Amino acid sequence: MSVVNSKALRLITGHAELRQALRDTSKYSSDLQGDADVRKYRQIPLEIDPPRHHLYRAALAPFFVKPAIEHHIPAFQNNAKELIEKYFKGDSKEVVSQLALPLVMENLGVIYNRSQDVDEWISWGPDVWTAESKVRDGAVLHRYLDRIYEEALSRKSSDIWQEIAYLEIEGSRITAEEFRGIAGVLLAGGRDTVVKLFTGIIWHLGNHPADLELLRNNRHLTTAAIQEFLRYLSPLPVMNRTTVPETAARELPPDRYVGMSFISANFDESVFEEPFKIKFDRPRNPHLAFGFGPHTCLGNHVAEIEAKVFLETLLDSNLTWNITKEEISYHGSPHQLIPELFKAIYAKIS
Repeated sequence: MSVVNSKALRLITGHAELRQALRDTSKYSSDLQGDADVRKYRQIPLEIDPPRHHLYRAALAPFFVKPAIEHHIPAFQNNAKELIEKYFKGDSKEVVSQLALPLVMENLGVIYNRSQDVDEWISWGPDVWTAESKVRDGAVLHRYLDRIYEEALSRKSSDIWQEIAYLEIEGSRITAEEFRGIAGVLLAGGRDTVVKLFTGIIWHLGNHPADLELLRNNRHLTTAAIQEFLRYLSPLPVMNRTTVPETAARELPPDRYVGMSFISANFDESVFEEPFKIKFDRPRNPHLAFGFGPHTCLGNHVAEIEAKVFLETLLDSNLTWNITKEEISYHGSPHQLIPELFKAIYAKIS
């Protein structure tokens, strides 16, 4: 579910500058309508400011606290082992469509107790907005959201959608539009970014077998390696804020958007020594891959735990692989060496 940011005439860069801006929600508001070409509802709590933002976040937090996600580790391990074995059998295959996307969707099926939806989620491909054609359109996602909302209200199943449909905020049950906004975030937030993370791990370790062996021989570095991959790949490189909150505003100046450059923070040389190198032994890694401040990613434990299980399963497999073909788009200067999008990556056992 790729994000299209409205044109921002200003970009905030640098680690310290970004942390300061992300804390200041009165100056840099999240009260904006993103992806306006494909949706007319707010993603919640992503596009709402405090204090109301805190109410939604508090209501959703129990689903994503670390112990809740750790409970699913055995299922994540089974999914990773099965799909990694399947992927590396036979000829070279494409990583995103044949490994990363299916694995992320299987894991979401576990977390949300919606295994019956996994095949449908996979069928959307890497971007649900273009699932039916190359033209961005929200019809596929909205048909799904409308269907699961009606199902959730019937209480015929026990899953996250039913839990969300009956959430109460300040004593009132959420509306159908609020449900859309929350469910949309839960599908988008745990999808593209983690797919990019998994794909990047395969890509890097396939191209750098010495790093693969380093991790195999030093398993204590696994957690640090996940943090370094998050920093280096910066799965969500930029997100907009607005200097004019859009709700009830009489005038919306075209220059209201300000881009928050997470990628610039993650490659800030004043914070990270040799930032353009992947180094698993960094003494500290205060990356901003999950953002910062009130809107720090609610699903950070999901990404970290899923990725650690994925990496550990790769290490346990004792496989080594080569990247046989890659099609990658890269960021603009000064991050021209950093992948922006893995369009196609093929790997095969070496």
